[in-house]
Amino acid sequence: MGIIVLGVILVALSFVIGAVEVPGAQKGATKGLALAARVVGVLMVVGGALSGGFVVVQSGYRAVLLRFGAMQGTLAEGIHFVMPGVNTIVLLEVRTQKEESTASAASRDLQTVTTTLALNFRIDPQQAGRLFQQVGTEYKVRIIDPTVQESIKVVTAKYSAEDLIRNRAQVKNEVERDIALRLKAYDIIVDPGGLSITNFEFSPEFNKAIEAKQIAQQEAEKQKFVLQQAELQKQTAIAKAQGDAESAKLKAAALQANGGALVIAREWIDKWDGKLPSVSAGGGGGGGGSFILDLSTLMRERAN
Repeated sequence: MGIIVLGVILVALSFVIGAVEVPGAQKGATKGLALAARVVGVLMVVGGALSGGFVVVQSGYRAVLLRFGAMQGTLAEGIHFVMPGVNTIVLLEVRTQKEESTASAASRDLQTVTTTLALNFRIDPQQAGRLFQQVGTEYKVRIIDPTVQESIKVVTAKYSAEDLIRNRAQVKNEVERDIALRLKAYDIIVDPGGLSITNFEFSPEFNKAIEAKQIAQQEAEKQKFVLQQAELQKQTAIAKAQGDAESAKLKAAALQANGGALVIAREWIDKWDGKLPSVSAGGGGGGGGSFILDLSTLMRERAN
């Protein structure tokens, strides 16, 4: 543009120089100078106009071509010539872009949930002109952010606050589908798996309630363990009592089958420390009896 202005100035100056009255030979030189200035000025104007008509559309963009403000179409990547002063272009990026949003909504149990998410999207290259006509270049503010807010509110209302945490992946997929469907109407494409929920934030009261619930669950697990231990001890005591009862039953059967004295002797031998006792009992001439314990016989019986 500066070259064109400078060329116009030179052309105007050439006419001024040609109109100056000079005597003799100097008059011819003045006219030659004026002609040269005029030629250079014209070339500068033409060259500036031509150079200003060439536009370069970079990779990953589409250019919306306007003629006096009215859309004429779109230009793909590469070099293009447009009519200076008549045509203008507006560049739109058609590569994947990222938009981060924060939305607050109420869950099914009326808990306030603040969701932070990131959305990867791109403009349909074939429909860049229509998007510019309908929305303009501020499509993030006008379309994407409100769509994200609305989708978050719709999906969050289906879940309780705890379910939002427990079913995070499912919630993310539902929000992504809803956003993709809404943006498709404006020729904006959401990349597959292009939504990421980076954070769920709840009210301080809800966080305290969750903490209290976790503590209660831990205490319940502890009490459950104590009860299990008590039940195990109970079963052990029952088993021991049953064993003792069975042992007593067997001993009673032995007493009945073999005679009580023999069984008692065997028990005595089981507890014997290896020292033979000296036992004797007798009486004088008066009607007393005598008693001798035959240990060898008992020991043979024990061996059998």
